[in-house]
Amino acid sequence: MNLNTNKMGLKIFKECCGNCLLSENTIVSPKRVKEIVKDCANNQTHFICHKSSMKDEEVVCKKYYDTLGYKSQLVRIAQRLGAIEFVEQTDLKKLPTYKEMNTKKTKQQ
Repeated sequence: MNLNTNKMGLKIFKECCGNCLLSENTIVSPKRVKEIVKDCANNQTHFICHKSSMKDEEVVCKKYYDTLGYKSQLVRIAQRLGAIEFVEQTDLKKLPTYKEMNTKKTKQQ
C-alpha cells in the first residue's frame, strides 16, 4: 500500500455503519467477532468494513480504528506519516443483524 498524503493513504470511514462489527447490530455471531478481533491483533492488521469489502474496496472500520487501531502496525505507521484519509460512507443501508437472523431461524423451526 502506498502511504503518502496525496489521497493514497489508509482509508477509514468517517462514521460507523449500521452493522458495525463492534456493535450489537453486527451481522456475525459474537464468537466470530472475537475471532476476527483476535486475528487482527495477532496479525498486526486492521478490520476492513464489510460495507467496503462488498464493493471490493478496502476501508477500515471507524469503530475498529477508534478502539483497536493502536494494535495495528499499519495504522500506527499511517498515523505517523500523516497518511490517514477519512472517507464518507456511501452505503447507509442496514442489513439484518445476527440476532435478528438467529431469531427468524428459531421461529421457523
